[in-house]
Amino acid sequence: MRKTALAVAVGGLFIAPAAQAQIVFGNETLGTLQLYGKLYPQVIWAESKNPTQSGTRVSNLASPSGVCGTSSSTGGCTGATAGSRIAVDTQNSYLGFRGERQLGRTGLKGIWQIEQSLEFDTGTGVWSNRNSFLGLSGGFGTVKLGNMDTIYKEYGQVEEIFGLTSGNFISPSNVLSHIGVGNNNAARFHERAPNSIQYQTPQIAGFQGGVQYSPDETKNDVGQPNNRYNLSMGVKWESGPFYASAQHERHKDFFGGSNNVSSSLSNIGTAGAHSTDTGTRLSGAFRFGNHRIGADLARLKYDEDGQTPGAVRFDEYKHTTLAVSFESSWGGPVRTAFAYVRGSEGTCTLTNAACSTNGLKGQLFEGGVTYDFDRQTFLYVIAAVLKNDPSARYDNWAASSPARGADIYQAAIGMQYRF
Repeated sequence: MRKTALAVAVGGLFIAPAAQAQIVFGNETLGTLQLYGKLYPQVIWAESKNPTQSGTRVSNLASPSGVCGTSSSTGGCTGATAGSRIAVDTQNSYLGFRGERQLGRTGLKGIWQIEQSLEFDTGTGVWSNRNSFLGLSGGFGTVKLGNMDTIYKEYGQVEEIFGLTSGNFISPSNVLSHIGVGNNNAARFHERAPNSIQYQTPQIAGFQGGVQYSPDETKNDVGQPNNRYNLSMGVKWESGPFYASAQHERHKDFFGGSNNVSSSLSNIGTAGAHSTDTGTRLSGAFRFGNHRIGADLARLKYDEDGQTPGAVRFDEYKHTTLAVSFESSWGGPVRTAFAYVRGSEGTCTLTNAACSTNGLKGQLFEGGVTYDFDRQTFLYVIAAVLKNDPSARYDNWAASSPARGADIYQAAIGMQYRF
């Protein structure tokens, strides 16, 4: 009996790669083990130019006086920014293990996944730091516990440039899902949520829904007055060449606004202060022939209360972001892709003062070309220009932190291999 089980498991190793282009051991009765991953190292050139100069009129979210000074506490504008450089990076290269097993005659299936980044440019990495979970699947849908992309992230942002956008300077989320006043990721709506429970319905007539909750595990600790949780939900529909989805996410006590505005406006540390940040997004994509069009439209709102009485403090900021992309295969080994992402100036309020959002617009222009060796391996060249208006500080440069208003230019050549 043990020899038979071993033969089936070993047999799976040789059968699955041809059918699925993946390495799988075992079967659903014994339990499967699948090895998968994506490697895409690249050589990057980057520089930033044209930072906002001291004395420039800016939004008073960046400087309460409306005039940019040199102090970092008032959203400083020193007129200096990071110089150009070359970097070698592995981006979001990863290695994963996952499997499943039929649970007797219950109709249920146990599922699991452990996934981690591979930073083989530096020889570092953290075990299970990417989507990792244990779950149960059946006619009722799927429940997972672990560290996972939120439903907002999983269902939305349909812009893709060759599957390279995650963690890369061409990721639309750097503008589409961010506040733009500063570059602190407490304000970003495109994240992986730790300590999560996620439920997704079965797919019915192309429709599927999901909800995910990540609680604050320090709530009610001594000296901890906040309840920092993440609630994400969405619904998607897919039929042939069409895809459409709607997502909503709520961040409680993340203080996405206060973490990015001038420190003198911040409510962080104020007794009784709380924040509720929300993102709502519509996404859609359409394939025709060898081409694909994608689009996203999002409304981000950062709202805080409990400010110090009589003081000028951050109250609310909301803006609209959008992204469109076009990817094509030209019948041979060459593919091309282009995308445009925009964050609007938006509107804001402060307590005990007027608020201006002048100069908070940001725009990301990007594109690339690949040469495919086969379905799993290709060479690529990508480039992006991120344009910040004088008050804005959108940032897609992992190796540096450019100054307010600086434009960021980046280009890379690399290779991707998937298994």
